[in-house]
Amino acid sequence: MGPERIQSVDSYDWTEILEASLSEGHRMVNRLLTDFRAGANRFDLPGEVLFAHLDGHVVVAVGGLNVEEAKGLGKAARVRRLYVVPRWRGKGLARSLLDEIILHASRTFDVLTVNVGKLDARGFYEHLGFTPIDYAGITHIKRLAHNPSSHAIGAKRASA
Repeated sequence: MGPERIQSVDSYDWTEILEASLSEGHRMVNRLLTDFRAGANRFDLPGEVLFAHLDGHVVVAVGGLNVEEAKGLGKAARVRRLYVVPRWRGKGLARSLLDEIILHASRTFDVLTVNVGKLDARGFYEHLGFTPIDYAGITHIKRLAHNPSSHAIGAKRASA
């Protein structure tokens, strides 16, 4: 089964994914839940989305898409809070989430960014077409080919 869109965090059991992420020293799931419940980030601005893989009502993998706040990147979005419970890793859940996020982003945005932070996920993102970038708060970027305006940009460069 593919990722499901999450519109309310309180409809699901986050215990395992929260405890696993904290035990590995990562705060992204805790921050996701705190910000969502406080209304600071509900992944509900135009083009934003939050997806999860579920085992029943238990969240075992999560990842979202927010509008990118960094300036100078054009119409950009950021991959946020991507995390998979360790016992569920190696089953393609992160790839499935990112594929769904990229597909969703390509309908609205020209560029997708990520900050891999402390996670050693550089290879994962680079394998999926993200390019390392030296930009404050961003480690990788991906141009989205599905967005018609992105095609127009590429065509202009090719003919120049």
